[in-house]
Amino acid sequence: MKYLHLIFAFLMVSTCLMAQRDRTLFNTSTRVGGFGGLIFEFSELGDGADFETANGGGGGLILGDFFLGGYGIDNINLREVIDTETANIDMGHGGLWFGVVPLQQYTLHPYASLRVGWGAADITIDGDRFSSNDRFFVIHPEAGLELNVFRWFRIAGTAGYQWFNGLDEDPQFEALDLDNFRVGLTLRFGGFGRKRNW
Repeated sequence: MKYLHLIFAFLMVSTCLMAQRDRTLFNTSTRVGGFGGLIFEFSELGDGADFETANGGGGGLILGDFFLGGYGIDNINLREVIDTETANIDMGHGGLWFGVVPLQQYTLHPYASLRVGWGAADITIDGDRFSSNDRFFVIHPEAGLELNVFRWFRIAGTAGYQWFNGLDEDPQFEALDLDNFRVGLTLRFGGFGRKRNW
């Protein structure tokens, strides 16, 4: 009878501990730690402009359901016709990255982040290259769903909107409207730590 009580107590403790861990497709995960990741974005501009893809990365510190860190986006290639001439634009930006990821104990859960950064752009018109020394400001909120694949790997699919400020002050960029809706894919790798109250 004593052994039966011990087995019952062991099963109860194990159940309680498992209930506090995040569920993933292949194993369990806990919270609070750090991560690094890759960011991929896809969008299309109107009025004849063609936005192909952008990619970059970042990392952050996880504090419960929140994270804060930094990011960088490069390889942003735009093509637009300005006064019958084709303009190719290369851009990049980076800055602060904030996020909230509630209900992480479920395999599929909400994900939202805000990126606030600064960048620069170069424009090439018919082989003539112009550099923009003026920095522009970027705000990019996004929201979507994140999937816990492994304890150390998560994938988020998002939709968001990106605002640019400052490029329209440069004569080479006056005709461009770069504010746009976009979809993204974020791959996060790291230790997501133990669930605690912060």
